[in-house]
Amino acid sequence: MTKVVEIDTRDLTVTPFFKIVEIENIPKSETAGHAVLEMREVVEVRFAGSNHYAPVFPAHQSWRREGNKSITYAERWADQYRMFKEGNPQQAMGTPLEMLRPYGVTEEQLSICRVHRIYSIEALNSLEGDKLKSLGMLGNTLKEFARKYTQDHSPSAAAASEIEALKKRISELESPSTVIPPVEEELYEAMTEDELRDMIEQKTSTRPDGRLNHASLVNLAKGM
Repeated sequence: MTKVVEIDTRDLTVTPFFKIVEIENIPKSETAGHAVLEMREVVEVRFAGSNHYAPVFPAHQSWRREGNKSITYAERWADQYRMFKEGNPQQAMGTPLEMLRPYGVTEEQLSICRVHRIYSIEALNSLEGDKLKSLGMLGNTLKEFARKYTQDHSPSAAAASEIEALKKRISELESPSTVIPPVEEELYEAMTEDELRDMIEQKTSTRPDGRLNHASLVNLAKGM
């Protein structure tokens, strides 16, 4: 009998996979005198980096309660369940591992990740301890690919790239008789405090004091 366990929904390394299995109905089998099999919808819960642990639950079994309402596993992972019911491939949440190809990942390495139930860049980047060690000598290399991708595609990196592009464009257009509007300042004003801190740290290698407010962070960014 499958043991029901509590799943940490914040864990990015969890991937549900819905399927149909045959399960024997014991009471009906005893009445009929032979095995009576019934088709049931279940979800296999896969954990990145864990090849020997994948608990299976009835899809419509209660996962947890919210007040007087019972939330089933099918409701917990509604998008994956819908893809299963529609006959479409069930996609793991997160960014596909194939996006790491420009960073040097090989097809063999992608296959190794899938063997170890790692289906997204976010899951790979969050692996630690024994789960990371399950990848063997490739573990640190693969995680570094994921780390670089995550860093390059963070909101602060995108904002910094956009600012640099605007600076270059302004430089090309600038002339003694031309007045350029404060485009850069407007971008800084539109950024959140966390985005400003990330960008300043990226450029100066020093993270601004957490007590600085938005206006002070904007002034710091303008002075870089």
